[in-house]
Amino acid sequence: MFPKRPGPYLIAFLLILLIVLAVWLFQALTSDVVIQAVQKKQAERPRPVTQDPIPTPMPTNPGIPRLAPGSIDPALQAQADGLHNLQEPPERDLEIVADFISTYSKGIGGNPIGDNADITAALTGTQGHKGRVFPQNHRAIRNGQLIDRWGTPFWFHPNSGNQMEIRSAGPDKEMFTADDLVQNPSPSGLGVTPQSGG
Repeated sequence: MFPKRPGPYLIAFLLILLIVLAVWLFQALTSDVVIQAVQKKQAERPRPVTQDPIPTPMPTNPGIPRLAPGSIDPALQAQADGLHNLQEPPERDLEIVADFISTYSKGIGGNPIGDNADITAALTGTQGHKGRVFPQNHRAIRNGQLIDRWGTPFWFHPNSGNQMEIRSAGPDKEMFTADDLVQNPSPSGLGVTPQSGG
């Protein structure tokens, strides 16, 4: 009493058999006994002995120079090298320092804060500060502070979250005198800028 066309029944039987076999194989391969046996076999495999691992060199892009640890981008280095250039007016030094503070502010999301030593540490990425936009061993840093071309530390006062007043004592080396040089002076009545009007 077999059906006249056993093909569909045979295909259904083979499909059910295939499903049962797949389920059994999956359970067998994921059982704890099989996993432990594979791990044991891997642990027994001899490993090559090397005395000193040779570091794999980082891939390099010929168009992008690799920086030595502690160095900064060559364009920023070139800008920093422009500080204290006697061929340029002293006001240019303040513009350069303002550019570095602006670069830092854009990268970190705000001006560095604190006094000269704190701001210098932030720009050079020292004392736990993130980022580094200014070279750590630059000639314009003395005793951990950025100095003007006459050797006096710059004076910084934040005007806003993204602008900083920068003041050089000038040739007389006395801060807040007539020969001071100022970049981004504070608004009237703030910082050391006198209130305008009466």
